[in-house]
Amino acid sequence: MTTLVHVTHEAVQQAGGIGAVLRGLITADSYRAHCPRTILLGPLADPEDDGPLGPDGEVLYDAHRGIGAADIDGALSLVEKAYGVQLIYGRRLLRQDGREARAEVLLVDVRRPPHGLNDFKHDLFNHLGLDSRRYEHIWEYEQYLRLAEPGFAAVQALVGTAPFMILAHEFMGLGVAFKALLSPEASCKTLFYAHEVATVRPLIEEGPGRDIAFYNALRTARAEGRFIDELYGSQDDYFKHALVRQAWRLDAVLAVGDWVVEELRFLGPEFAARNIDLVYNGVPAVAVPAHAREAARAKLQAAGAGLLGWSPDLVFTHVTRLVKSKGLWRDLLVLEHLDAQLWRERRSALLVVLSTEAGCRTPGEVQRMADYGWPLVHREGGADLSGGELEFDLQVRAFNSRSRAVKALFVNQFGWDRDSCGDFLTVDAEFGDLRRGSDVEFGQSIYEPFGIAQIEPLSFGTISVVSDICGCVGFVGRVADRESLTGFIEGGYTRLGEGDAGASIGAVECARVEAAVSRAVADRLAAQLPADANAREKLLAEGYAVARAMSWERVAEDMLIPVLRRLEK
Repeated sequence: MTTLVHVTHEAVQQAGGIGAVLRGLITADSYRAHCPRTILLGPLADPEDDGPLGPDGEVLYDAHRGIGAADIDGALSLVEKAYGVQLIYGRRLLRQDGREARAEVLLVDVRRPPHGLNDFKHDLFNHLGLDSRRYEHIWEYEQYLRLAEPGFAAVQALVGTAPFMILAHEFMGLGVAFKALLSPEASCKTLFYAHEVATVRPLIEEGPGRDIAFYNALRTARAEGRFIDELYGSQDDYFKHALVRQAWRLDAVLAVGDWVVEELRFLGPEFAARNIDLVYNGVPAVAVPAHAREAARAKLQAAGAGLLGWSPDLVFTHVTRLVKSKGLWRDLLVLEHLDAQLWRERRSALLVVLSTEAGCRTPGEVQRMADYGWPLVHREGGADLSGGELEFDLQVRAFNSRSRAVKALFVNQFGWDRDSCGDFLTVDAEFGDLRRGSDVEFGQSIYEPFGIAQIEPLSFGTISVVSDICGCVGFVGRVADRESLTGFIEGGYTRLGEGDAGASIGAVECARVEAAVSRAVADRLAAQLPADANAREKLLAEGYAVARAMSWERVAEDMLIPVLRRLEK
């Protein structure tokens, strides 16, 4: 029975994948049985916010507002005085797939440096070799070191003499974990959960050979016992690398995907010698009746007809952030090959890409853009296209000018309803339609530690098309034969031919590989696309069975809890 403290920037508001992980794990029955007490620790985002713990939050301690529960008031007040910080403590409700769980939340105001911060940084240098002077001008680094000592002390105040564990989610939680390491008197174990390897992402995104070059270079280097600095030079200028590079010191290291394990071991000999536990992301396993799936699909087809004037036979989707790592251009490469095959079969398809880098457009802005044909037509500037959105929109325009059977629709917006997207959607349209009604979800990323978004529609009978570096590939392979699954297609982008060397791959070689692999993906997709409602119902049954085997319950019970038990011993 463990008290587990998750240290994360998403203690209250979900900003990315870590929030989904917290919801999935903490609401799992096996997690709640083993961890009767969960504390979410993070920096206070807005000290003036009247609802600092979110809409489902309950504040139990906030001296600034005169709120204090009798059983904790004195202990937390002492921490505030000792470090000169403001604390907020309470509870919040987490929900996932119909399950609910309450977690404690502890937030630290890090606007001002806590007392003793320089002494803590000095200890980090003496014991870990971490030179904070190189990075303390970077707020992302500084705020999580400011969190460390008062956050750790506040946790101790809450748990008393009972043992507990610190789970550091990514680099953001390492300051608190390092404080625990430097406090041998504390009855505490530490874990690092790598949701990615921050050192690797820019090397892939900025390298001309992308994932194709990097992962083949990694394979060769690992076989030869070489490490990342030997191939790419020192990475010590990057503050995230400096923090993560020391995470091997913790009591346990967890990784969200098979490639993340290899990336960690590529960082240096200390990681290479460590046991690293795989704790995948879970997949939502939701039972959806075939008629509900068909209804959602019909709504997507109606949306296409409302814009294009014709109803597509097939609807493809890609719901993602608009960042380079998501490899959106690969969707269009596959569809260029698929277009000719569908044309011969007299079938049509619409790809809906829901992605933005500029934030949510208001209903008023949506209406003004709709006056010139948005989202079928885009304009640069104003409420419409940002710089990165323009770059992708130009690719979409070029694709649509050449294609016959397949068209792409770029919706640079959050949400899928009339307020978010306009009157081309049905009155009852909702975001869930994109998940439940899609025939294919694309996600051929060049860097994807796991890939929840591209695999979660599997439960609804959607075909997931991913690249071979996606972490979800390993999880699927554990529960099913990937090659025999109709609803899962893996593009082998990093599997080079005999004699090819990853380190020598540049932009030209990368484009050649992508062209060849995208054609192979298109061929397999053409063969596996459902021809009718009966075929879609078979995909629904297959996908739900696979998703159940990859559920958050399975992740918690089979992967996380065994690590906690090992540390408890």
